[in-house]
Parts: sequence; structure tokens; C-alpha cells
Amino acid sequence: MKMIRNFALVVVNLIGELWIGVGRKPTFYDNHTANNTKTGYVIFVSLAALISIGVAIWLTLKLY
Repeated sequence: MKMIRNFALVVVNLIGELWIGVGRKPTFYDNHTANNTKTGYVIFVSLAALISIGVAIWLTLKLY
């Protein structure tokens, strides 16, 4: 039950972010970017990929 509640909370938060993001102008995101270099972008994408793969493997091992 706790997992279902947490999943529902995540979905509601994602929908809220999507809804709020529609009203924001592109200049908001241009002023709030943190990756100004190509190296920073590559590090960010690499870490995001590693985290997503790690979570997928962890969930697979936990479920099976």
C-alpha cells in the first residue's frame, strides 16, 4: 500500500510540474540553467544515465 501511495504521489507531482511548466516562458529556463559548458552537460547526462540504469537493475533484482 505504501508503494502505491508513493507512486501516486510521484505521478501527481509530475503532472503538477508539467502543468506549471506550460505557463513558464523560455526565458525562465534560460536564466536557470546550470550547465554552461559541454563538459558539464556530458557529466550530467552520464550521471543521469547511470542513475536510471542503476535504479532499473535494483528494481529488477528487488522484484525477481
